[in-house]
Amino acid sequence: MTTSAVVGLVRRLAATVPAPSDDRSARDALRHVASELSSPQVARDLVALTIAVFLALELLSRLVYHLPDRLFRARSVPVRGKHLDELSGKDRTFIGINKCMTGLFVYCYFGYLWSVRKTGDGDRGHGHDHGPSLAEHRRCCSGGSGIWATDELSLTNTILPVPLLFFVYDFFYTLLHWALHVKAIYAYVHKHHHHQKAPSRANIDAVNVHPLEFFLGEFNHVLALRLVVRGIPFVGFKGTDVSWLGAALFIALGGILAGLNHTRHDVVVRAPSPIRDGEGKRRSWTVFDSKHHDVHHRIPQSNYGQYTVAWDRIFGTFREYDGRDRVNPAYQLDPATGKTIGSSKRD
Repeated sequence: MTTSAVVGLVRRLAATVPAPSDDRSARDALRHVASELSSPQVARDLVALTIAVFLALELLSRLVYHLPDRLFRARSVPVRGKHLDELSGKDRTFIGINKCMTGLFVYCYFGYLWSVRKTGDGDRGHGHDHGPSLAEHRRCCSGGSGIWATDELSLTNTILPVPLLFFVYDFFYTLLHWALHVKAIYAYVHKHHHHQKAPSRANIDAVNVHPLEFFLGEFNHVLALRLVVRGIPFVGFKGTDVSWLGAALFIALGGILAGLNHTRHDVVVRAPSPIRDGEGKRRSWTVFDSKHHDVHHRIPQSNYGQYTVAWDRIFGTFREYDGRDRVNPAYQLDPATGKTIGSSKRD
């Protein structure tokens, strides 16, 4: 596909999103989008976008699976639960459906950011009236904007919003994940993901979930983006500008971290802490540890967070990885096949 073809595709899809100055209800906005998407050309564009995202996921999964070991000599997390050596037809169907669904998610995710973009006068347009005071304006129109102009990219709208997006996302994901473990619901949705006790295939194992769960988890990113841009009045947060590059970094890093959570790679990301220990050495905070999600697959009533366990620590559901836990030699994986040692002989 040529550059001009890609630009044309992006422009046509952008045209389906209501303009930020439109004064219309959510129902009217959805009707507008549905009407635009009924065009055969736009339908073809969505299919092209889905194929591109599908291929990107394949590449991402391979990179996450191979690079930590080859580039960083990452240590391997011992297998303590039974590994799912063979994917069933149901597994492959769910994986395929979810990968295809990602195209729609990308359209909605960036579509939302486009819908709150700045207009030519540097602000989202008004399609409504409010009182003349500044206080009334802020109550009505507080919040940031989607930044799309390259010359407007900055540290404050590209890098700084990313940690906030992760923090907001994981608050809702932790609650969702906990709810999926409620006994009355678990067997119908989330149980499918947990028949893999020792994830190893990176993003393939990550997306091997019930399509309903995948839909809720993916569109939780849109909710997080909306709250970070428009604000969370309940906690006094007024919202902030988020650039297209910052939004892209959020989902790209999220894809990498979700993949690492479903490998045997021991990957830990730490941030320096202002706190010092008794010897005067600066401590560090664990921002991400792939072993925490490995604990969840073995002990499901713990570590519900997707990218961080910050909310698990707050809610009291955090469980630290214990390297002293028993390791069953019969459960270990053959590096050559990625399957349980001796499984090929038994087959």
